[in-house]
Amino acid sequence: MVRRLGFLVIMLALCGGIALTPVGAAQAAERPWARLVPDRTTQVVRTISSREYCRQVWCTVTQAWEKNAEGRWQKRREFRSTIGSNGWGKQREGDRRSPNGVYAIKTTFTTTSDNPGRMRWKQRRPTSIVSSSAGSNYNTWLEVRGVTSGDRPSMRSGWVLDFNNVRLRPGAGPAPVQGAGSGIFYHTSKPGHSWSPTAGCTQVGNARQMRWLLTWLDPSASPRVVQNR
Repeated sequence: MVRRLGFLVIMLALCGGIALTPVGAAQAAERPWARLVPDRTTQVVRTISSREYCRQVWCTVTQAWEKNAEGRWQKRREFRSTIGSNGWGKQREGDRRSPNGVYAIKTTFTTTSDNPGRMRWKQRRPTSIVSSSAGSNYNTWLEVRGVTSGDRPSMRSGWVLDFNNVRLRPGAGPAPVQGAGSGIFYHTSKPGHSWSPTAGCTQVGNARQMRWLLTWLDPSASPRVVQNR
């Protein structure tokens, strides 16, 4: 009887030790992507491959994750989405792939006259482009006289991913690597093409869901976008 009681005490102690595993360690084991974001980050938009809705290489889901006061990551929402027609692994301009990794949001945008959320924001106009042409303005947001497609339905709301040193005005910040990829957005879809593949962006096909993301994102949370992790 004494031996049995001793065995039970040891087992309870061991189980108690497991229960007292630090939250951070448990979360890292459960969600490896959480190790990739800065400690100060408490909001993550994560896009991963999924065959839930279709079985093509561009089929994905986009998730909104939030870290609570106890340091635990909780999934708030999940949306159907699509990426580049050739899948993940962007390497060069025109390869129709979406980038892997962890990125900040350079700026959000809408075609409205006011910012619907709290993040850094730019108004997207008919003349707005992010240049893919080689030269000093490569991967730079420009207003180009004569352009009329900047506010097309698929680009009425979303954000610019901070990929390859994208610039919001000519000469501002480090120079992008020529030919490494430009104009990587999260955006909505054109009518009738909600779940089509993209040229390398991530498409959240439902405009209401994109608006939810834009209003949920909080600059004080130092949000990050986690791609394919």
